[in-house]
Amino acid sequence: MKNLVVVCLGVLVTVSAAVPAYSQEVSPFSRVKRIGEPPAQMFYLFSTSVSNYTIRNDGLGDVLVRVRKKNFQLKVGANSHIERLCFFEYEGDLLLLNEAGASGYFVRFDQKTKTIKSTTAIAENFEPPLLKEQSLTFTDGTLVPLK
Repeated sequence: MKNLVVVCLGVLVTVSAAVPAYSQEVSPFSRVKRIGEPPAQMFYLFSTSVSNYTIRNDGLGDVLVRVRKKNFQLKVGANSHIERLCFFEYEGDLLLLNEAGASGYFVRFDQKTKTIKSTTAIAENFEPPLLKEQSLTFTDGTLVPLK
């Protein structure tokens, strides 16, 4: 019995040493599921702690304010449409990532005033970034400060 415990412990130590010790960091962004298929109009619907959002594939979005909707326009490339959309709430703002044609965009949306604060071009085939020290860090090395 004692030998079995020693053998099991030895196997456990050997296996744990063989497994690489790394921490897999996960992006805080959530991907929004697309509703509809081309060539028909496609939509992205999602909710935050503040409101409900609908964004069409041409970048026209609306947000529900009490009983009315307020419109806003996301940047998309010429003759393009949104292929992929991700979101994350940060300090009361809505952070959006969208891939449109051969371009990618990061948008910071003020959920109180319902206006776009800033738009930054990013790589089209982006992986959702990590949040590090009040900045977004993309896998291609792009750094977007949030302060």
